[in-house]
Amino acid sequence: MRMRWSLVAAALALVPLSTVPADTPEWCPPETVEPDLTRVFRALSLDLRGTIPTLEEYEALPEDGSIPEALIEDWLASEEFVQRVTKRHGELLWPNVQNVSLNSGRVGLGFGGGPALFSGQAATMYRGERVGCLDEPAEFDEYGRPVTTEQDDGTFREGWVEAAPYWDPETLVRVCAFDAQDNEYAPSGRHCYTSGLRDVGCGCGPELRQCRFSTSETAMRASFGTDLELRVADVIRRDASYVELFTGQTAYVNGPQVHFWRHQAAVEGSPSDMTPAPFPPSLLPDLDYTDVDTWVELPLPDAHAGVLTAPGYLLRFQTQRGRANRFYNAFMCQPFQPPTSGLPTETGEAPPLDLQVRDGCKYCHALLEPAAAHWGRWTPGGAGYLDPETFPATREDCVACAQAGNCTGECREHYLSTALVPEQVPYLGMLQAYEFRREEHNDHVERGPKALVAQGIVDGRFTNCTARTAAAWLLGRDPLPEEEPWLEDMEREFVANGYSYRSLVRSIVTSPVYGRVQ
Repeated sequence: MRMRWSLVAAALALVPLSTVPADTPEWCPPETVEPDLTRVFRALSLDLRGTIPTLEEYEALPEDGSIPEALIEDWLASEEFVQRVTKRHGELLWPNVQNVSLNSGRVGLGFGGGPALFSGQAATMYRGERVGCLDEPAEFDEYGRPVTTEQDDGTFREGWVEAAPYWDPETLVRVCAFDAQDNEYAPSGRHCYTSGLRDVGCGCGPELRQCRFSTSETAMRASFGTDLELRVADVIRRDASYVELFTGQTAYVNGPQVHFWRHQAAVEGSPSDMTPAPFPPSLLPDLDYTDVDTWVELPLPDAHAGVLTAPGYLLRFQTQRGRANRFYNAFMCQPFQPPTSGLPTETGEAPPLDLQVRDGCKYCHALLEPAAAHWGRWTPGGAGYLDPETFPATREDCVACAQAGNCTGECREHYLSTALVPEQVPYLGMLQAYEFRREEHNDHVERGPKALVAQGIVDGRFTNCTARTAAAWLLGRDPLPEEEPWLEDMEREFVANGYSYRSLVRSIVTSPVYGRVQ
C-alpha cells in the first residue's frame, strides 16, 4: 500500500504557493508549485531520522514517485526517530541544569596549594584559619581524634591520611585528617551526615562520600538532565500515550544520582532544597558513583507527574511560578504577556502583596498564581516533596510559633510564619502555597501538576498545543491562519489515536501541507 503522496501530487499542482496581487512586479511572477518528491523524500528523512537518504534508498523508490508507507513506518519506529523527538523536547524542557549548585561550598574539597585535600570553608573551624594541614601523616589521640600542633601563625594543624574517594575508588588521595573523619555522630551528638562539616567532630564520611571534589557534582547534575531525556525517549519508543510523559511515575537513575540521594541530598547548607526526598530511599538501586552509564528504572509514588516533577525540571525552573510558566508556554501555547495597550501605572498607595489583584500584575498573575499552586508541595529551589501527612495544609505548631514570633526549622521554611501586612494574618501557619489562594483553588496544591494537565486535555489547550508545536517543528514555521482547519484535523487524529505522538507526526508528514513546504 502506498502513502497518500501519489494521490496528493496531482492536487498539489493546482495549489498556488500564495495569492499574488495583480500589480506584482514582473520579477516576482505568480507561479504554481508542484511537489518535488525528491525534495520531500530528503526532508522527510531529515525530519524523521536526522540524516539524508542513501543513494540506495533513492534508487529503491517506485517509478511513480510515491513513498512506500512501509518505509515511513520503519523510520517512525526507528531509534533515530526516538532521538529526534527527544532532542526536540530538549528545546521545550530546557534540561540543562549544569549551572545549579547541588552541594554547599562548605563540603567542596580542594588542594588550595597544600599537600592534601581540605575544605577551605571549614578550615577556620578546624584549624583557626583558612589553611590546610601539615605535610605529614596524621596522628590520633586515644579517642581517635586528630592530634594538632600549634603553628607560628597561631593555627592548630593536623596531618593527612590516605583515602579511596567515591569518585575514584582505585586511587588513594591525601586528605587532611579533620576533613577525612568518618564518624556517624560527633561528640556533640550532632549527626555527621547532615552537618555538612559544621561540627569539628564531623568530616566527609567514609570514602569522602558527603563531600565533592572537582567535577564529581557535574556528573550528578548531568544525570538529572539525562533522566528527563530518557523519560521522553521511553514514551516515544513504546509509542505510549503522550500524556504519560506528564503523568508517569517512572524515573531513571544512574550511579552519580544514587550517590547524591543517599549521601549528599540532606547535607545542611545545600543551595538546592532536595529534602524531604521525593521518594523512599529504599527504592534506590544498588549502584556505585562510578556506574555513570548504568541506568535503572525507578518506580515513583503517586504524587509524581512525569517530567513536570522530575528533578531536572524542578531544578531548571526553581520557583512555582517558573514551573507553571514553562508548562503554559511549551505545552499549552499560552504565554503570559501583558496587553498590547501596556500596563497601568501604579498609584501612590502601597500595592497589595497579592499579585492576583495588584494593578499591573493581575493581568497575568490572576491565572499564573493558581496554576503555580499545583507545584505547592514541591520545594522551591529544589526537588523535595512535602507529603500531606508530615506537612498538612495547616500545622498547629506552625500556627502557634507564628503567633509567638519564634518559628524555627520546618515552620519557617515551608509555612507562612511571619505576616508583613494584615492581609497575611489569616494564612499564618499554612503551607506557603496556600497564601492568598481562593477557596476554589485550594485543591490545586493537593492535586498537583497532573490536574493541570487533565484540565488542558479537557478544554483542548494541551492537545491543540501539542499538534501546533509538532507542526511548527516539522514545517519549519508556525502554521498559517488558513491552515488552522488542517491543524484541527491533526489534533483530532492525535486524540483518536490515543495521544500517540508517533501517529501525530505521521499525520503531519503525510499531509499536503507538509508536501507544499519549500
